[in-house]
Amino acid sequence: MKTLKLRFIALIIVIAATAACSVDNGPQTCFFNAQMATTAVTGPETTLVNVPITFNVTFRVGNDCGVFNRFLETNGFPKQIVALVDYPGCDCTNTPTATQTKPYTFTASAAGTYELKFVVDTNVFITKTVTVTVD
Repeated sequence: MKTLKLRFIALIIVIAATAACSVDNGPQTCFFNAQMATTAVTGPETTLVNVPITFNVTFRVGNDCGVFNRFLETNGFPKQIVALVDYPGCDCTNTPTATQTKPYTFTASAAGTYELKFVVDTNVFITKTVTVTVD
């Protein structure tokens, strides 16, 4: 009886090990996102209160699967802004010099001077100063 129990336990261990090591040929899921370095920013330097202005922000894209997601920005001022890029796909070709340009909209609710810092690298920014007036 003891031998039968040991064989049964050994059989369960073999089945569990086989199941754990089986290869699943299902679809691969490759996805990540990254904050990408800004390379250029163009746009106006003045606006009126509650009047949106648009900056054209150019940023790097690491491979041909890169798809712009949105701009991330800090609260308060000076405001730091960085492009978030999604990378869906497993078979992507590296494109170290590729860039994309997307619009970033800024609206101030009060008059004043605002500093927008577009992230190039750690503690390196392209800074745009916007003067907002009432009239």
